[in-house]
Amino acid sequence: MEINNFDQQTLALIHKAFEIVLKQNNVTFNKIGIAEEGEQLLFLYEGKDEKVHVFKWSKASSLGVSIGVLAQSVLMPIIPHLRLLS
Repeated sequence: MEINNFDQQTLALIHKAFEIVLKQNNVTFNKIGIAEEGEQLLFLYEGKDEKVHVFKWSKASSLGVSIGVLAQSVLMPIIPHLRLLS
């Protein structure tokens, strides 16, 4: 499914895709979240330190991209950092 807009259903699907990518890469978490903030999307991550870490990317860069590809492209560069937090 390609992203055409950012309604609650799309954000929920992105959240699920992020969970799958994290589990496939053995990154544990207490909670994660996906949220909108203006022209950006936010990935909220809470690991073992119980602090919420925020990673941002552009909504515009996500339009027309499949949800699975988006999850991979956002998470893969930060997986090493997330492992330190998990």
